[in-house]
Amino acid sequence: MKTSRIAAAVLVAFLSSSVPHRAAAQDDPVTVQARARFKEGVEFYDKAQYENARLAFLQAYALKKHPAVLLNLAQSSAKAGHQLEAAKYFQQFLKESTSASPQQRTDAESGLAEVRQKLGRIEIVAPAGTEITLDEKERLGTAPFNEPVDVEAGSHSLRAPNETVRVTANAGQKVQARFGGGVQPVTPVPVAPPPAPVNGPPAPAPADPNAAATPPDADTGTKEPLPMWPGYAGIGVAGAGLIGVILFAAFKADAQSKADAVASEIRDAANKRGISSVGVCSSTNATIQKDFGGACNTLKQNNDKVDTNATIANISGVVMGVGAAFAISWLIAVPIVNRKRNKTAEIPVITPYAGYGNGGFTLSGSF
Repeated sequence: MKTSRIAAAVLVAFLSSSVPHRAAAQDDPVTVQARARFKEGVEFYDKAQYENARLAFLQAYALKKHPAVLLNLAQSSAKAGHQLEAAKYFQQFLKESTSASPQQRTDAESGLAEVRQKLGRIEIVAPAGTEITLDEKERLGTAPFNEPVDVEAGSHSLRAPNETVRVTANAGQKVQARFGGGVQPVTPVPVAPPPAPVNGPPAPAPADPNAAATPPDADTGTKEPLPMWPGYAGIGVAGAGLIGVILFAAFKADAQSKADAVASEIRDAANKRGISSVGVCSSTNATIQKDFGGACNTLKQNNDKVDTNATIANISGVVMGVGAAFAISWLIAVPIVNRKRNKTAEIPVITPYAGYGNGGFTLSGSF
């Protein structure tokens, strides 16, 4: 789609219909704010900053509900990965923009067909007047429905007052949900491929109705989240390492204190005999070995305990550090990874808008 060209054309239409006279623009701060947000959206789109463009067009539309904004809002939403949202804006534009040019309508129809290749569609067959709810949260209205409902690819449940039907809508395909008389299995019907855009690439091939269903690990927002327990296990390992550090550091200190006491006794005994305490424990003199052998053995045992306890305390410190680092990394990284794996859980975004005597926030996301 030649979106930059379309953006410029819609901008002219938006300004000319929203601000018929220069004096009116000066006297209408809300329109001035809407025009500023619209221009920002066009600039962001040209820089390929599609999420920023989408938010700017949302603000412009919140200030001035002009159908001309919807085409750019739909295109930026599609580029930013909000396919279901884009489909709704394309449909709203085609319904409300009665003064759109043939080229703009063609581009909107082509864009709608393109995003539907990434969505599923559910054809609802139910007795007239039956109220249908999608996934326990979205009220779709009452039967009959004029056209299939666009949904994110994956499994969905549709509920009527006395019956629930579950279906799997694969990307680019249409599936039927039938109410009344029980659930009947229906072979998914491929959605028709979009028409080739003007001066654009050829339309993608239709999806194969005989292809295997989308596996749970595909990018449909249905991936199994990574568990949190390894992070908690890392905390346990770090705690055990900390206990080891404290315990064996205490054992080392006790052994060191005893070794120092024995060494002091050996020095005092050597001084009384008028000999040097240096080398007493390594002397080959039979008399010195007889007098100091027991004390030297005790000193050696205590020094060995000092070395052993110090080594274990150091190992415990390493275990504590590794466990803590793993736990912190896991507990921080896993929620981020799970959000990326489960793309249907889009974080809501609040963006402000303001004008003279008028202000508020726009809220977008999945709930």
